[in-house]
Amino acid sequence: MPAAERKILFVTLEPISHQMAGPAIRAVELARQLSDECRVTVFSPCRSELEPDALGCVQLAAGLSKTQLYKLANSCDIIYVQANALKPYPELARLGKYLIVDLYDPYLLSLLAQYADDPHSSSASYRLMHQVLEKHMVLADFSICASQRQRDYWLGRYCAIGRLTPELYKFDPTFRKLLDVVPFGLPGDAPVKNGPGIKGVVPGIATDDQVLLWGGGIWQWFDPLTVIEAVAQLSKTRANLKLFFMGWKSPNPQVPLMEMALQAKQLAERLGVLNTNVIFHESWVPYDQRVNYLLGADIAVSAHFDLPETRFAFRTRILDYLWAGLPIITTGGDQLAEMISARGAGLSLPYGDVSAWVSAIESIVNSKVLSDQLRSGSRALSKEFTWEIACKPIKEFCRHPHHLPMYRRVRMPTLAERARAVYERGGAGMVAKRTQELLRDLLRR
Repeated sequence: MPAAERKILFVTLEPISHQMAGPAIRAVELARQLSDECRVTVFSPCRSELEPDALGCVQLAAGLSKTQLYKLANSCDIIYVQANALKPYPELARLGKYLIVDLYDPYLLSLLAQYADDPHSSSASYRLMHQVLEKHMVLADFSICASQRQRDYWLGRYCAIGRLTPELYKFDPTFRKLLDVVPFGLPGDAPVKNGPGIKGVVPGIATDDQVLLWGGGIWQWFDPLTVIEAVAQLSKTRANLKLFFMGWKSPNPQVPLMEMALQAKQLAERLGVLNTNVIFHESWVPYDQRVNYLLGADIAVSAHFDLPETRFAFRTRILDYLWAGLPIITTGGDQLAEMISARGAGLSLPYGDVSAWVSAIESIVNSKVLSDQLRSGSRALSKEFTWEIACKPIKEFCRHPHHLPMYRRVRMPTLAERARAVYERGGAGMVAKRTQELLRDLLRR
């Protein structure tokens, strides 16, 4: 079948609207990249105020019932799901379609941080989502993740569940037909302001202020507290230094306000900088308006803790920082932070080091030369993460889709199977030598 005739359905559980979190953005942008070769529809169970044709060549199917979704899916050739979609919609995997599973978010590691203080929720949520994730990995014809480091993590998980079999190795010894890298991306065009931004618009931020921008959500595995403490210290001598959080609450009503978001606001209030030097945007900035906030900032910031989640994370909103050519200050530990530091796009700091944050902020604010150097590095690095480049592996799969060898749970070989394997390697003589070992195994049973 020519690729142009193929129908692809993207399924995300996140709202697709003016305000979108990372999973919804990823689904929409990947769908847009594929729409030049295929007929693409994006589904979300959440109702949307957008028109069905608001995504251009991509059809939006929002708020459909389960029956309507399955009917739509049955008319498609390829189904892309994010790695939680088969929980509410298991029938999607039983339609015989080519199934793409997106593993860009290693969310089991996030769950450990999210429910660390609630042992009952922690245990139940982890066990539930562990099973959900394994189901997606077992059923995938092709899966994608966000970085080479993530690929190492997911290959380990695939090996542990018995998916990296001799049959799969014969099918593709690189295993890239099972799992390839599709980073989060950014637009190929340079950012252009299309409306009001931060300075002189957001209450408490004047036109001549120095603005530090926190571009995404405040999740439990992030460390806004260290940044707030640094800004509070600097505010004593720099009243015009402002830290602006673009989104305090998730645009998904199913995602509760996390304790870290509350702690961040409480700390700012306790230090006397809430709504003066530390300002929270209560709602989520609309996706098509984020460019105005990015271009209105002087420095972009991101901070996190020393957790397993950090090592395998791919901080999606940092790509917006690169797109806008912003100097970046971030905690080290993840792959993007390492790239930012190595490529001169920003400064990578130790975990929880307030004094390092104070020094880093001052060094950029005080030096236009350093700021310009980091901006140049940021813009250069951004060119490697356009959606067009990121999308190549998934586009190639859609041109030449495949089903992988059937998955079977790994079982111990029978004695007859072991004997035959020994015979194939060394003939009857080796079988005779190994007979005692085989008999011992038989007696153990």
